[in-house]
Amino acid sequence: MTVAIVLSIEMKSLLIGEAATVDQVMAIKAALEGGAESAVERVIHLRTLHLGTEELLVGAKLAVGRQEYGHQIAAAIDAAEQRAREAVPGLRLVMYLEPDIDRGVSDPVAWQHAID
Repeated sequence: MTVAIVLSIEMKSLLIGEAATVDQVMAIKAALEGGAESAVERVIHLRTLHLGTEELLVGAKLAVGRQEYGHQIAAAIDAAEQRAREAVPGLRLVMYLEPDIDRGVSDPVAWQHAID
């Protein structure tokens, strides 16, 4: 009975859509932003969702420099993915990273108003 209760609680959180822990999110964000040599200037926004007990979906919009070329941006995103995977050992990351020009607005609602 105890095992069933524990399993039901864990499965409920996975079915509802549990995000990564704060420590995991901070580690992934720091890894995506990388060091001074990275073409990724900052993480504009980041979302996470557990797909299973050891699998995490990561979606992020990354600010890149206006003067970067396509091959530089692709290389920066590849490096950012590798750093993020190393930052959270034990989790398999499924990542969708979108490069964008930094417009200085992080909130999608505010960003939409800035366009209008």
